[in-house]
Order: sequence, then structure tokens, then C-alpha cells
Amino acid sequence: MKKYLFILLAFLCFNNLIHSQAIGDWTIYMAYHNATMTAPAGNLIYVLSDGSLYSYDTEDTSIQTYDKTNYLSDVDITNIVYSKDYKTLLIVYENSNIDLFINNEEVFNIPDFMNKSMIEDKTLNNISIKNEYAYLSTNFGIVIINLKKKEIANTYNLGKIVYQSILIDKTIYATTKEGIFKGNITDNLLDNKNWELFNNSIYNNIIYYNNSILTKNSEGLFKYDETSQKFNSILNGSYSYINQYDEQLILGNVNTVTIYNTLSSKTTINTENTNHISYSNNIYWGSNGEKGLNGYKYNKNNNTFEKTIESIIPDSPRRNLDYYLTYTDRLLIAGGGIWGDRNNNPGTIMELNNNKWSYFEEGSDITNKTNIKYGDITKIIQDPQDPEHIFASSAGEGLYEFKNKKFIKLYNIDNSKLETIYPDKNSKYNYIRINGINFDKNNNLWMTNSRATNSIKILKENGEWLDFYHYNFTYKPTLGNIIFDQRGWAWIISMRSGDDYGIFCFNTNNTLENINDDQTIYHHNFINQDNQSISLESIFCLVEDKEGVIWIGTNAGPLIINNPTKIFESNSCTQIIVPRNDGSNLGDYLLEHEAIKAICIDGANRKWIGTENNGIYLLSADGLETIHHFTSENSPLLSNSIQSITINPHNGEVFIGTDKGLVSYKSDATEAETSFNDDNVHAYPNPVRSNYDGIIAITGLVRDSDVKIVDISGKLIYSGTSVGGQFTWNGKNRTGKRVTSGVYLVLATNSEGKEGIVTKITMIK
Repeated sequence: MKKYLFILLAFLCFNNLIHSQAIGDWTIYMAYHNATMTAPAGNLIYVLSDGSLYSYDTEDTSIQTYDKTNYLSDVDITNIVYSKDYKTLLIVYENSNIDLFINNEEVFNIPDFMNKSMIEDKTLNNISIKNEYAYLSTNFGIVIINLKKKEIANTYNLGKIVYQSILIDKTIYATTKEGIFKGNITDNLLDNKNWELFNNSIYNNIIYYNNSILTKNSEGLFKYDETSQKFNSILNGSYSYINQYDEQLILGNVNTVTIYNTLSSKTTINTENTNHISYSNNIYWGSNGEKGLNGYKYNKNNNTFEKTIESIIPDSPRRNLDYYLTYTDRLLIAGGGIWGDRNNNPGTIMELNNNKWSYFEEGSDITNKTNIKYGDITKIIQDPQDPEHIFASSAGEGLYEFKNKKFIKLYNIDNSKLETIYPDKNSKYNYIRINGINFDKNNNLWMTNSRATNSIKILKENGEWLDFYHYNFTYKPTLGNIIFDQRGWAWIISMRSGDDYGIFCFNTNNTLENINDDQTIYHHNFINQDNQSISLESIFCLVEDKEGVIWIGTNAGPLIINNPTKIFESNSCTQIIVPRNDGSNLGDYLLEHEAIKAICIDGANRKWIGTENNGIYLLSADGLETIHHFTSENSPLLSNSIQSITINPHNGEVFIGTDKGLVSYKSDATEAETSFNDDNVHAYPNPVRSNYDGIIAITGLVRDSDVKIVDISGKLIYSGTSVGGQFTWNGKNRTGKRVTSGVYLVLATNSEGKEGIVTKITMIK
């Protein structure tokens, strides 16, 4: 009989110690650091920033963000406009999806325009609102939304780019690349013949203000004269936007804003790096890029804006760039990229720690010290002996070193063994391509140097540099990451197509300086268990699971090396065959038509597999069962194009980097403990209140723990096996009924039944 050590742990208010995200919940981490547009809505100021939406409440100064987990239907917003009459924020996305955000509490999605199959370009250029109608000007014509009925009222295909359209009385005016056209809404405007040329001049914008038709182009503002039937200039200058707020007409560019109270009364004010200015309740609201939302009051004595509300920016990533993710004691993100060429992203390293975002030194602060543009950070690695000491590889400039998030050194061809692609060109310092970086068990920093003679570089702990040559592993164009397996062998991928993809394995026998005892192999081709050669074009990633099995992500699905010790003898691998379960006794190779961009192993040895175009899969440890398949269509996943995955081992949060930004999913698996410890085992939420109907998690367990939940009298309520170091319970008994109020004991033993621990859960009904 198994023996349980009954220990009643003191009640802990653990909700404050664990991330509030419940198992099965999603969290979206969008960037809000480039404010481009505002839409005042009473006491709320909506802000479009980095293609995402947040609001600032002028009454209680609170900030609220919006995404696919709360209200919104999509990602990548291109335009927002607010209707006071219908208290509706019209939101249009890059893919032509449309949301009506009503009274800040309800979203009505209109996907018809997005879903409509048409060869015309749907690109949105401008939105105007008149009464219950919103006029969306596109690259093919005009789409009219009825805000009252929450539907598309009409679509007018003019067969030409429409920059902006407005309704004046019963006439729609549209500025196009061929001039201004007009059409009477009492006519059949579906027929292009009922649109007539009003004026052959080219204008970007048209607006009706002070009973006058105004237009704008790169030369300035113009007013229509009915007598001469011409547009006459009333303001010179290039303005990027024009909008009306109450009785004020506002035109602006990055450095200047002109405000009309009437057409005979205007004021021009200098601004600084301002993308857009709106007006509400005596405050001018500036979208100031990286400085966020700012509020200004106009001082007419010196004709200036005085800042009254400064830099409203939600705590968030600095950019929606997440090429590489890694989790140690916190989440670190590299925002660069490399494939056939670099991605030309700004140098970006971001940190999420205790739900707070911070950023490493970047931009001109580094460029001014190195005289080299800082960009495309591809990988980051933390010094095992100092968590504040970080190295970062770049797709062009070499190896960067940071301490306490401050840049301290750049290693390039002048002070290291790193090699450049073009040693004889003036641009040689911009072609030092470093990608994979990792520390071995002796704290030596390894890295891959693409297009180099000696592709493997090592920075020893004492500052000495080493490099290695292999005749089959030289001048490879795009080298990937490095991992060290349980034996200490280095595995390195060459990613890109043709004859250049493959896997290199390097066993130094723990003697870096002695090359005579090295074992090396480079495999370009692989043979599966059916003795078939696998047709590959690219290799994207490589990981070792908890059983020492190597999983390789390729353009033809995952390849598995079950016995890595044979790598020096054979190029054989396994493609997992998944039965079809249709009675045919046939099967298919696992994900053979998917390009696998990222693989991550969770605490239960399950595989999180990110694909190039089909979202993310969670597979069982053996790969035979698909536990989840998340896409942007069936989940809050931002995009089906996955770039990177990492996992917080302590709480099971799976971070997923997509080409649209960062999202996470709270998994039911955590990293298992090696033994039971009272300080590690917790249940949360605890107590479980009557209004909570989610999953209850017990964490801090050893792998494959046998878990029983009993009431205070010892009656069995629920049982099962932990997933990694975590066990979940839905708060119900074995018949599916919610348990009554009381204290319940969690009895856990290891798989042999030789070690155990007890914690408690308080249920409140």
C-alpha cells in the first residue's frame, strides 16, 4: 500500500505570486510605442499605435488596451474613426476586416468586405462619416457602411483609386487620380456612367467645412469657388492629414499644425515629431510616435502648445518583432532576422520580467559608439554565471555584449576571429553574419559565422578566441542555432536551400584545443525508416527532448533522430507515421507538408511545433497525438506564421512569436521538480471562490506524479497523473458535479510510490 505523508500546508495567498493567466487562457503582447492616430470619443481618447489600439480615459487617467482576447476581431489596424451620433469607433484592418466598437463595450464584426472575392485592390485610403454612413475610400472605389444597421450599404466600383469621398447634401464627391468625380445618391451609382467629372485637378483630400468644399494636396489647402468653378489656394504648404473636430479644422504634418476656427480665422503652430493631432474638450491630442499620446493646451500669448499630459504609452514590447525568444529567469526577445539576406530591422532586445517590459540600449546610443548601424539582432544568450551579462548576435555587424542592459562591446573583424563576407569592400563591417550563439558546460561561448572559412567561433571564458574548420561546413550562407545535447555534443544547422542545408555534429571530447580527438560529421541528406531519401529544401530548427531524442524542423515536417549516438555512423532518421484511423491501416508522415519553423519541448516532453503558414501544434511526447492545433482562425493567435517559441518552465506559459507580434498560451504542463519540496508545491487559485469555474492547478510536482484529491474524510474525489510538474483539476468529482465547500487534500507521490507530499485546496461555494 502506498504511504502518503500528510502535511497540511499553511494557507498561501498564491494568486499574487503566480501569473494571473489561467490555464487555457491567451495573453497578447502587442507593441504600443508608435502612436500614429487618435480618435476622441467623449472622455476616451482612442489611439492607433503600431497597428494596435489603446485608449486613455481623461477622467480617471486609466489606460486600456484592446486585442483579440478582449473585443477586437483581428490584428493590424490601418484606420480608426469615431461617430459621436452612434458612439461607435469604426476600425478597419489591413486585411479589410471591419469592426464596429460600440460604446467601448461591444464589438460588431463586419467581415463581408474582407471575405468578398475580387481582383481589385482593397487598400483603404480614407474614411469619412456623415450621419449614419461611413464612406471608405479604397483603391478601386467606395464602400459605404451603415453604422445604424451595422452592415455594408453599398459598394461603388469606380475602377480607379479613390483617395477620399464625402457626402454633401445628396451628392457624393470623390477625389481620384483622374480628378474629382461626383454622383447623386438618387441615381444608380452602381453604374459608372452616373458618375461625372466635377474637376480635373488631383487632390488627396476633400472635406466640407464652413459651407465650403475644401481640398488638399501636396501644395496646400484649396477652396472651391462656385462662380469660377475653380479651386483657389487659401493655404500653402504640405500637410499629411486634415480632419474636422467640432467647429475646428485641423491640418498638420510632422512639424506644423494649422487650426481653423472659421475659414477667416486660422492659427499655425510649430510641433515636434507629431504624426497626428485631434481635438476634444479643449485639449489637443498629439500622436507623437515613440513618445506616445500627449495632451496640449494652446497658449495664444506665445502661440505655442503647452504639454499638459505626457507620453501615455501602455507597458508593452517596444516593437512587434520577435524573431527569437528565450526564457531563463525572464523572457528575452531578439527582434532581427536573417534568411537569404538580413531583415533590416532596428536593433531590438526586449525583456519581460514579472509582467513588466524593459529594453536594452539601442539605436543611436550604440551607433554613435561603434560608428556602425545597429540592427538585426538574431539571437541572445545569458551568461550562466551572471544573469545581467548578455551576448547578442547580429545578421551583419558581429557579436554585441551587454551588461545591465547597457552596451559595452562589439566584437568584429578588428578584435576577434569573426569573419566578414566581403573583406575587400568598404561595407565589410556590415557583413559579419553571426546567428547561433550558446554557452557550453564550461562557459565557452560558441557562435556560427555564415559565409566564413571557419564557420564555428568560440569565445572562451578567459577572453581567448578559437575557430574551427570542416571541409563540408565552410562558406555556408545561413547558419542557424547551436544546441548542446546531454553528452555535450554540439549540433548546428545550415538552414538554406540547395546543397547548403544540413546538420553538423561536433564532439570535442571536452578538449577544445586538441583537434586530434574530435568527432565531426555533416549530413546533407537523410534516409527515413522506410529506406526512402527525404526530399528537403530547408532546415529551420533543431532541439533535444527530455529523452535525448533530436527533433529537426524542416520544410517537409519534423525528422527525428532517436539514437543520436549513431549520428557519426549513419544519416538515418525517423518520420513519425500517424495512423489515419479510417480502417485502412494506412498512415501519413507527421506534418510532412508543413514547414516547421520552431520546436519547443514542454515539461511533459510534449512538442510545441510552429509552422510557416499553419499556426502551432501541440503534440504528445511521441508525436502520435495532436493535442491542440491553434490557428489565427480558431484562437487569439495573431498569425499563422510562427517564428519562435519558448516556455516559462515554472508556470507553463508558452510564448509564441509570430510575424504579427507576441502571444502566449497558458499550458497545463510545467517543468517537473527532481523531488518533492514543501516550498515548491502549491495549488492556485486557492481558495477557489464560487464565481470561479476555471481550472485549478497544482504545481511543483515531480514528473508523472500520481495525484489523488480526497475530502477531509479521505474519500476519493478525483485522480490522475501530472503533466510534467503540474496537475489540473476542474473542481468537480468523478461524476462531473461541482464539489461542495470545504477543504480538500491533494496527495501526490512519484511514479514509484516511494516519495510523496500533501497540499490542500479550499473550495468556497
